[in-house]
Amino acid sequence: MKKIQYILLISVAILVSNCVTNDDGFYNDVFVDVPNLVSIDAHSPTYTVGEKLYISADFSRYLDENGSTLDVYQTTGATQFAFSYVIEKQVNATTWEVVTVNNSQLDIIKGEAQNATFVYGVCDYNATDESYEYRVGFPLLSAGTYRMSFGYNSESTTTVELRSVSAANRLTVNINSLITGLDSSGYYNFAVSP
Repeated sequence: MKKIQYILLISVAILVSNCVTNDDGFYNDVFVDVPNLVSIDAHSPTYTVGEKLYISADFSRYLDENGSTLDVYQTTGATQFAFSYVIEKQVNATTWEVVTVNNSQLDIIKGEAQNATFVYGVCDYNATDESYEYRVGFPLLSAGTYRMSFGYNSESTTTVELRSVSAANRLTVNINSLITGLDSSGYYNFAVSP
C-alpha cells in the first residue's frame, strides 16, 4: 500500500511541476481582423517561365478595427510583422509538391523573405510613411499548374495571419487579413506556360 502512495505522490508532483502558471504569454496576445493587408500582384492567372509571382503588403501602423484605431507600432514596439505562404506545383491529378528556390532567387524589393518548405515573409517598418512594407517576387522556373496558399502555419484558409515581432514585454498583435483572389479552399490557382 505504501508503494502505491509513493507512486501517486510522485505522479502528482510531476503533474504539478509541469503546469504552466505564466499567464503573461497568453494575455500578451491581441487578435484583430483587418482585410486586404496582403495582396497577390496578379496580372493574369497565366504566367510564362521566367516571370515572377509578386506578393505585396503595405499597411499603416494605424489600423481600423471595428471603428477604432489601433496603433500597432505603439502597442507592440514591433518594426516587423511576419507571415508565411507556400507555392505548390501539381504532379498529377491528386498530388502536389512544394516548390522551393534559393533565397538568392527571390526578388526582394521591400521587406525580407526566406524560402524553405514555405516562404517566411517579413514586413519591415518604414518610419518615413509609418507603414509596414513587403514586396517579394517568387521566380516561376518551370511550366505547369500551380497553387499558392497562406494557411501553412494557420488554421485559416482564406486569410493570412500576420504576427508582430514585438519588443520584449510588449503586446503581440496577430492580424487575420482576408485576401482576395483565393478560391473557396484558400488557394490562388495559376498556370505557367513555357
